[in-house]
Amino acid sequence: MYKKISKNEKVTRKISEVHSADNYLTKEITENVSLAVTKLNGNLDSSKIENERVYYFIVANVDFIIDDEKVHCESGDVLYLEKGTTYSACGDFEAVTINVPAYGVKKELR
Repeated sequence: MYKKISKNEKVTRKISEVHSADNYLTKEITENVSLAVTKLNGNLDSSKIENERVYYFIVANVDFIIDDEKVHCESGDVLYLEKGTTYSACGDFEAVTINVPAYGVKKELR
């Protein structure tokens, strides 16, 4: 099985005034993994993730606070967050974001 997702099929979600996600691979396709291009321009409030998450930063100058530790990320860096990690961020980035298992709400099929 395979699925090609074109840029015209992405679903853009505005998470907050400073944070958005272009969702490509979602729970509607597979519950195993999701992929989005996320963007931040400002402060990301503290949140706890319920899955494993990987950021590959296309463009970035951002500081994450993870377990009271400041982690600076730049373009080309990769950041892995374990399930249950609480973090916040401040700065700017555009990143490929992968979640395992898939992140988001699965739509009911009728």
